[in-house]
Amino acid sequence: MGKSALLALGGGGLSGAAVLAALVGSPIGIIAVYLAALPLLMAGLALGMSGFGLAAAAGLALATVFGGFAAAGLYAGMHVIPSWLIVQQSLRTTGAAAGQWRPIGHVLATLTLLMAFVVAATSLAGGAGGASAGVEESVRALLATATEMIAGLDEETRTALIDQVAPLFPGFSAVFWLLTIVANAALAQAVLVARSWNLRPKPRWSAVRLPGWFDWPLVVSAVIGLIGSGDIAYVARNVSVILLTPYFLVGLAVVHCFARQARSRTLLLMAFYSLLMFFFVFAAMLVAALGIAEQWVGIRRRLGPSPPAAND
Repeated sequence: MGKSALLALGGGGLSGAAVLAALVGSPIGIIAVYLAALPLLMAGLALGMSGFGLAAAAGLALATVFGGFAAAGLYAGMHVIPSWLIVQQSLRTTGAAAGQWRPIGHVLATLTLLMAFVVAATSLAGGAGGASAGVEESVRALLATATEMIAGLDEETRTALIDQVAPLFPGFSAVFWLLTIVANAALAQAVLVARSWNLRPKPRWSAVRLPGWFDWPLVVSAVIGLIGSGDIAYVARNVSVILLTPYFLVGLAVVHCFARQARSRTLLLMAFYSLLMFFFVFAAMLVAALGIAEQWVGIRRRLGPSPPAAND
């Protein structure tokens, strides 16, 4: 067995072990599970689809042997399938010219559509479990069970918390995982580029742009969420939140381009991310709106050329 195959199998085993450690409640595993996709992505982006296949097989085998089919299914859904899609899309060329790789914005759009489809399908399937229970009622029941484990939380506070979280809980949960997977992909590519193990060049995130067709799923879901009712409207609103995530990343790219024009770039970015951290929901919506504006009117083009950063 060659060195590349051994590295792929080792990375897949490491990925599966991270998920298993989280399932048994290990403190290290709870942190490592957020990086479980990293070895899969590194294997795929360095060795191609064959390397990714070996890594995924090793991780799935480990999860099945030590955690059963339920653990393997969870591992596949949360880590293997999104990582496969990223690798498969990232290593494609456009066909327009030799060495012209698929734009990172197209990869991001495809991954986001997958997340949105999974949330919509699972939400509707879960909400159909009872004759009278809808999707939101099922989410509220799940949150009620989860909040019962929080010590010192009285009934009034628990009800208020559920009322605030339930309307967009599936959407924000998917957004968190989507950003986690994207961060793993960016980290994997950065590590590979630093060691010259990469198959494609490191993408410029400050130049990320979404395909034009991606506006339509957002428009359709937003309209349904506004004028619809019942489960369909609830799911559409949560899907809209997920579909706003790529625009949020485009908005971040605009902020970084603007910061390069300023004298105190580091101070400006520190202030921006501090505000984003403390007022995340409101600030994130503003950044996503900035990303939409960039897609439609080209704010970065109006800012003029800016010097590329070393960690772009």
